Parts: sequence; C-alpha cells; structure tokens
Amino acid sequence: MRKLFTYLALSLLCFSARAQVAVTDSLFLSAVAAYSEEKVVQARQLFEQLYVLDPEDDAVNYYLGMCALATRDMGPAEKHLQAAFQKDSTNTWYVFALASLYDARRDQIRSGEYVEKLIKMSPSLYSNPNTLSVVGDAKAAAGLDSLALSYYDQALLLDPDYAPAIYGRTELNRRRGRFVPFFVDLDRLIRNEAVRPELKSDYLTRLMDSIDSPFYWVWGDTINNLVDLDRELHPDDYAIQLLKLRMLYIKSDWQGAIEQTDVMAAVASREGNKDHLAEALAIKGDLWYQQFGDRKKAYATYEEALKVDPDRTSVLNNYAYYLSEEGRKLRKALKMSRRAVDLEPDNATYLDTYGWLLYLLRKPAEAKPVFKHAMLYGGKDSAVVLEHYAKVLDALGEKDLATYYMNLSAQKSK
Repeated sequence: MRKLFTYLALSLLCFSARAQVAVTDSLFLSAVAAYSEEKVVQARQLFEQLYVLDPEDDAVNYYLGMCALATRDMGPAEKHLQAAFQKDSTNTWYVFALASLYDARRDQIRSGEYVEKLIKMSPSLYSNPNTLSVVGDAKAAAGLDSLALSYYDQALLLDPDYAPAIYGRTELNRRRGRFVPFFVDLDRLIRNEAVRPELKSDYLTRLMDSIDSPFYWVWGDTINNLVDLDRELHPDDYAIQLLKLRMLYIKSDWQGAIEQTDVMAAVASREGNKDHLAEALAIKGDLWYQQFGDRKKAYATYEEALKVDPDRTSVLNNYAYYLSEEGRKLRKALKMSRRAVDLEPDNATYLDTYGWLLYLLRKPAEAKPVFKHAMLYGGKDSAVVLEHYAKVLDALGEKDLATYYMNLSAQKSK
C-alpha cells in the first residue's frame, strides 16, 4: 500500500509539472502575440509575469528588453537585452537588438561594436556597405583611425558610390591631415547624386569656417574649384552661391562679388525666399558703397532691399549710418536707425548709429543714455563708438569724462 501511495504521489507531481509548463507556454505565446500586434504595454505585463517565474530565461529577457526599448525605457531595455545576450551570445537577434538599443541612445561606439559582431557572426547576411560604414564611424569615434579606414574601404569596394562611406573616409582623412586623399573623396562626395545639395554646401561652408590662412594659401584654389563644381551641379542652392561670394571677398574680386549678388538674388527669387533676396540686396548695397563708392547705386539697392524686407536691420543701420556720414536726410536716417534699435536693442553698432544721429540732430542729452547702453554691450571695444560717446559728453560739458573716452578711443585705434 505504501508503494502505491508513493507511485500516486509521483504521478501527481509529474502531472503538476506538465500542467505548469503548459500554462507557461500558453502565457509566453500570448505575450509574443501581443508584442507582434504592437500591444507593447500588454505584452510587457505578460512577460513580466514570466520573468518572475524564470528570470534567467533569455527569450523572456529579450522580449522584455524589446518592450522597454519600444517605450524608450532605456535602463530596463539594456538590463534585459544584456541578460539575454549573456545567456546566448550566438543569437543574432539579441546582438541586433543591442545594436539598435545603443543606436537609439546615440552611443555610436557601442552600437558599432554589436554591428561588428553581427558582421563576424553572419558576413553573408550582415556585411554590406551600410553596416561596414556604421562600424567605420564607430571606430573613428573611438579614435581607431586605421580600423575605421579599413571598414570604409571595404564598404566602398562593395559600392564605390556609397555616400556615408565616402563621407566617413573624407572626414577621417581631414582629421588625420591626409589632404590629397581628403580632397579626392570630397570631389567624389560633391559629384554624388545621392547626397542632398544642402549637405554638400554645408560641408564646404564648415570646411571654410575651420581653416586658417596658411591652409587656404595652399589649398584655396582646390576649394574654389570644388565650390564652382558644386555651383555647376546645384545652381539653385543658395548656400553654395553665398559661399562663392565669400570666396570672391577673400580674393578682393569686387566686380565678381557684385555679379554674384545678382546670381544670389535670382536664386532667391526663384525659390520665393524673401529673406535670401533681402540678404543678397543688402550685401550688394554694401558693396556699392564700401568698395565702389557709388552712393547712388548703394541707396537705390538699399531701398529695393527694404521693399522686400522693411525690417532688415543691417540695411536699416547701414543706410542710416552712411546718410549720417554725408550729413543728409538725417531725420529719415534717424527713423531707420530707431527701427533697427527697436528690433535689436542690445546691438552696440546699431546703438552707436542711433546715438550719433541724435548728436548730429543736436540732441546730445538724448544721445547719452543710448551710448551708455552701448557701453554695456560691447561699445567699449570699438574706437568709433568711444569717439562718438566722447563727442556727446563734450557737447554736454562733461569735459573730463569726454577726455577719458577720447583717450580710450585713441588707444583702441592703435
């Protein structure tokens, strides 16, 4: 009888275990179904029940991590996905999930590490220009330049026109000071039809922002040629036309610069961009006045610019200041200057113009607080502003203070 009871007890335990497995399997399938139907909150709740039953289950940890990742709950996502990976580091799903996690967290280096694992685990499936470039970017970010270059080279062997790889290698060569291959790749990048025009002009502009005069004297002609190439390929990209104007300024090619403002204005008109059109006209007006001394054309161009944008502060200020230098139409100049100051009340240059016009209109008492305000926002760094302030103080009979500011102006002029 005792043996019979023992047998019955064992039978009941086995039945209970099988029943428990069946319940667990059913719960798991329900959770996976909910996740597949993008019912992430419901799926996460079900997987959490399974996690309580077996926190070491790699599949449960994987799905819990994916649920957390879907809701941008990055801490739990990393915890569970790493737990799944530690249990089974050969599962490409787990590796891909971790690559996606670190990419979402903008951790380029760690994301690249897991993409690299994928490539090594299954090269036929994962070795492509995209993944190779991702790993190249990660190696470059980690300062492993030689490894980064090898991955970019592999990507370009598979697809010579793959833009991210060209860009990555271009930047890497620039950083390493390898300028011959840098400019070769930059030429390829500009010619690449898959790269948006604004990205090309932005890169060239940032390049110009980052270089010094010695670099320009060596590579200036090469950069100019690339700018011209970009303009030829994308004539309606306003940014590259603006950069061309900058190159003409560097060469002091003022006739070319005037003509280039007309090109910019035409581009702006075609794109219907009033801001760009007003900018082109503003620059043209400045060129007529500053480089050619043609006041009539300068003022006509400023009037044209203000018709496009009545609140263009640079035009309002410069037009007003040039009138003040001539001592004509001072009330019109004052009105324009007042508007510029209203729009940018802490601009020392605009405050100087306004205060100086008040002085010329014999209102030094009104000009003084304007100049005091300018002093707080950079006016002390300008010899012209200091000189103007000194003359205002002198007109008010404040001789000692006027002498002090006039001496400061003289020091700044040295």
